Amino acid sequence: MHVFLSLGGNLGNTQEIFEACYPMIENKVGAILQQSSLYRTAAWGLQDQADFTNQVILVETTLNPHTILTEIQAIEKALGRERTITWGPRTLDLDILFIDQQIIQTTDLQVPHPRIQDRKFVLIPMEEIAGNFKHPVFNKSMIELLEETTDETAVSLILNP
Repeated sequence: MHVFLSLGGNLGNTQEIFEACYPMIENKVGAILQQSSLYRTAAWGLQDQADFTNQVILVETTLNPHTILTEIQAIEKALGRERTITWGPRTLDLDILFIDQQIIQTTDLQVPHPRIQDRKFVLIPMEEIAGNFKHPVFNKSMIELLEETTDETAVSLILNP
């Protein structure tokens, strides 16, 4: 199975935190096949906070979706994530964006992530590594969703992998 994960953070040295999470993802979830560049993004939702660093990675896994969720939440916690304020500052946020073309709607897991089309900080790195990937609900590519998004948040390139 192929899983697209979104990485984000704005507390501490985010690039170092991302570097620390890659081997944890490989050990607990699966092999990282692709990584987007890193992007700086103005805070979304709760805007009175530091800019975020964002990235999307593609992982190959044999885990079931709920086990993937459990493992990435454990990685977040191990790297200092505390869930206190919705959309608030955090060391590391790992979100499941897509699992192949699966559509999952449970109380604790929604795949595809329900707000992909509204977030340039996800669409830009998704377009970079999988521009032609089709969203299974909207049946549109990442290129098309990026062209159509109404999100006007500033997103800028930090670093190529």
